[in-house]
Amino acid sequence: MQKMHICFIYQDPFAERVIGNLCNADNFCRACSLLCERCRLKYGSFAGDIQYVHRISANLPAFIEEPRIFLPENMPECDVLIAVALHPDILLAIPQAAQESNAKAVIVPIEDKRWCPPGVRQQMKKKLDETGIEYAFPKPFCSLEPFNQPVIENLVKRYAIGKPEVEVEVRGGFIANANVVRSAPCGSTWYVAQQIRGKKISEIEEAVAVAHHSYPCTASMEVDPEIGDTILHKAGYIIREAVKNAISRASS
Repeated sequence: MQKMHICFIYQDPFAERVIGNLCNADNFCRACSLLCERCRLKYGSFAGDIQYVHRISANLPAFIEEPRIFLPENMPECDVLIAVALHPDILLAIPQAAQESNAKAVIVPIEDKRWCPPGVRQQMKKKLDETGIEYAFPKPFCSLEPFNQPVIENLVKRYAIGKPEVEVEVRGGFIANANVVRSAPCGSTWYVAQQIRGKKISEIEEAVAVAHHSYPCTASMEVDPEIGDTILHKAGYIIREAVKNAISRASS
């Protein structure tokens, strides 16, 4: 898988979880506390692929006439530009910033409906279509799947992030072991995999739900009209489906 360069521009600390997952520092995941089995050692670190991180203040006016001034003056070159929870006016300047950085793809995760309103998303898509830059607006980020998008597909494969996938061993109606194939970008799948070990298959949905909330998932608990549910619930459904599919494969 080809080495990549990633730039993050963000306002919400959620981006720091994603960055932490990719860097995989020793102190990133403390979810298991004293019972830590250091399961993330095998993941390694992709800190060298992160080209630039730019945080924008959360205290901005309602309307911004010149959003470009809040972005780096000289955009560093990158393959993928990830924009997290930006002011709508700044989001609309991201396609131009992506061009300046020679980015081949833009990803705008949506963990809260306010992070990228539908109207802003449509304007961004139009601008990015005109430039030929790949894009994704995963809601939530753990729903990310590439659709005929080679750059985003390479990102998903290289960093093993996106829509979660796990493998499990089943013995006597219990989860004997669980491994992460692909994690939610925030890293929560690693924790869920640890927490379902030793759990009864008959109680697995509750076990996954408890682990997912305990990590914790920081997606919004407000109902999103586009999905007819909360984004937090959608994230929960995604990881539960991943575990149930793993059990089905292991049991066949």
